[in-house]
Amino acid sequence: MSEGYTLKLETRALGAVQIMNGLFYCALGFLCFALFVEEENREATGYIPVIVTLTYVFCSSTFFISSGSISIQAQKHPTKSKLIASMVMNILSACFSVLGIMILSIASLTYYPDTNEYLWSHIAGSMLLQYALFTTIVEVICAYVTVKWIEAVVRPVECSEISP
Repeated sequence: MSEGYTLKLETRALGAVQIMNGLFYCALGFLCFALFVEEENREATGYIPVIVTLTYVFCSSTFFISSGSISIQAQKHPTKSKLIASMVMNILSACFSVLGIMILSIASLTYYPDTNEYLWSHIAGSMLLQYALFTTIVEVICAYVTVKWIEAVVRPVECSEISP
């Protein structure tokens, strides 16, 4: 006997948000690379853990895109294996996002220009880090909500043992 699972239709929307977050993250990664690595005057941008930040951005974007894709697929054709795969990917995505919140918070707080003059690259660098941090927070929320919805479908509410 096969069990029927019904996942909320809104899961597709959250999956699409996760995919868009991943693509946006990838674009932010390329912009960060262009600004922090290929900038002509790198000494003027202050201390920032560039390699850690860029590695995190490029690695986590694949998790965001894959967890969103699997969530959409699990909503379209819900089987127990797809629901569990979606739950696992969303948990991994949430874990990477929490790690990213820590990395990007430290990077945002330690980013400061070593010069007193106004340069567009300093403002752009600060904004890029803040956009990446905001996108990471959105990903945590999307992954958490998706995991809760899948958990409600996979593990139905148990009946109470109180007899009438």
